[in-house]
Amino acid sequence: MSSNPFRIQELLDLCITFVSESPRNLLSCSLVARSWVNAAQSELFRIANLSVRPDRVAHKFCNALSGSPHLAHHVRELRMGNLPALIQNLDHLPFTHLHTLRLYIKNVSVAVEIYRPLLSLSTLQTLHLRTSSRFSASVKFLALCPTIQHLHLSCREDYEESQADSASSLTMESPFIRLMSLQLEISGGEDPPQHNLDKTALYPLDISELKALSIWGSGSIRWNSLPKTAQESIRIVDSNFWLGELDLSSFKSLTVLRLGLIQGGDAESDVRHTLASISPSNPIQTVVLGLSNGLLRYNKEECAYIDRILLSLASRDIRVEFEFELETRGAEEKVQEWFPAITSQNKFHLIYRPYGASGIWRRDLLPSL
Repeated sequence: MSSNPFRIQELLDLCITFVSESPRNLLSCSLVARSWVNAAQSELFRIANLSVRPDRVAHKFCNALSGSPHLAHHVRELRMGNLPALIQNLDHLPFTHLHTLRLYIKNVSVAVEIYRPLLSLSTLQTLHLRTSSRFSASVKFLALCPTIQHLHLSCREDYEESQADSASSLTMESPFIRLMSLQLEISGGEDPPQHNLDKTALYPLDISELKALSIWGSGSIRWNSLPKTAQESIRIVDSNFWLGELDLSSFKSLTVLRLGLIQGGDAESDVRHTLASISPSNPIQTVVLGLSNGLLRYNKEECAYIDRILLSLASRDIRVEFEFELETRGAEEKVQEWFPAITSQNKFHLIYRPYGASGIWRRDLLPSL
């Protein structure tokens, strides 16, 4: 064995990961010796974040990849803003290890051919797509990426679908895309149309064996349309918005439940009935209640019911968490005021998430699936 530990490639690779947050240090490492180059470049190009860069910086990065195509082998995650011209300069590069894409596409109907080479990569597993297009057109667009397993889709409601907003070039002959996790953020105004979660509405997506489901920003999802096989396979249910009353008795694999308790309407009642539907046979391990960061003005009678249910769950060694955004003042006092039973027994945990973060999805639960 070599007396110089830096001649052991595995040890050298591990050491370089400790400076992976500093591009300047990684560049310096790549100039030390030939044996350092591959490890340093692997960390330097692992995540290519062009979504928050000026156009000139993004073009400079693409030129670097075009001039040295072997660098594309190191890219594991690519983040892009609405830069279709830039995408066309990347479609010939060998992204042999690219597994995650984060894209903003203003209008998916005019982006089919532009994004097809990138989205059809056989290594692609995770797609975060933010678009101004409507829900149905966005779902059809996903036929371009048959290998994805994890999808985060942020789009608009289907109030009325114009010809220009439809992904008409995609046919119903595409194979089903079997997802492990689905996160939906559907934005819209008042009285949004209702969306089903069956095969017809979600084609080409197949959620029959889904492991995690998150619904954000819309009360327009018909939960009773969720396939029975999906209800039995889902381990994580996450909603930071009103979802209506949900019967969890058929969710036989559910281990984590996160509900956002908003103010007004029947939210407290819906949360109470949802929590009450957790039966002793549910393998649930964690219940997270997301609370408002302002002055809480919940229905005290409903909160008293919720309080007793949470205490009952905690007595079964189920972890109960109250979630606030980071730097919320007086969070513990607010919880004590509205949920005195469980707080008096000290059977709860306070969780703080960064402002705007996706809560449960940022806490390393998905990789455990």
